[in-house]
Amino acid sequence: MRFSDKVAVVTGADSGIGRATATRLLAEGATVFAVDVHHTQPWPEPDAGRLHLLDLDVADPAAGERLDAHLRAAAGHVDVLANVAGILHIAPFLEVSREDWDRVLAVNLTGVFFLSQTVARLMVEKKTAGRIVNVSSVHAVVSEPNAAPYTATKGGLEAMTRTMASELAPHGITVNCVRPGATRTGMSEPIYTAQIVRSLLAKIPLGVIAPPEWVASAICYLASDEACYTTGACLDVDGGYAMDGSLPGTIYS
Repeated sequence: MRFSDKVAVVTGADSGIGRATATRLLAEGATVFAVDVHHTQPWPEPDAGRLHLLDLDVADPAAGERLDAHLRAAAGHVDVLANVAGILHIAPFLEVSREDWDRVLAVNLTGVFFLSQTVARLMVEKKTAGRIVNVSSVHAVVSEPNAAPYTATKGGLEAMTRTMASELAPHGITVNCVRPGATRTGMSEPIYTAQIVRSLLAKIPLGVIAPPEWVASAICYLASDEACYTTGACLDVDGGYAMDGSLPGTIYS
């Protein structure tokens, strides 16, 4: 029950890592504002009405103002923000349109910036030693062909995390990042063909593709008081994918 009496906001909460994170926070006592463009999956109602479903597009310039109004009306403060919402556009670099580029950046980077700004302002106003956790990707540091806008946003997100951490540290607010590897979510499943899965399992030292709950565990650690002395960090949750330099199937002698 690390989050008893805590108020948390989770974006991308209708499915995947966002859903797993919101579920874990609820299970550990938090009041959760679950944010997504549209909520399509049923939720069990926790005790005392601790779940608030908000239909918000994080790319909407008005999203921050609307979230702030909900938080002030229903809770009065906020302790945790988990920026999980993200989209992936698959196209060769030479064929990416400006529209596709702008949409991926609006959700994965611009939306994170301005929702974090909204939440951080409320934390500072209420003198809350809050936690902001951003969700990057192994592809911030490992190339992913045909996903240039996505990889650009994840690299930018990690750099932005460090700057946010520096600026918000005097207010007692920590800002950290989780860097997932291969994870089974609604976004990733369409590209996880049998061939891709075989290649991934050969590349990942621990030999498994993660369920979203494993990433949610890392997010909740960084969102908890257990991580009170960690800020500006990026935690790999990738089964060893990014660090491994071995050649699959090759034995050195």
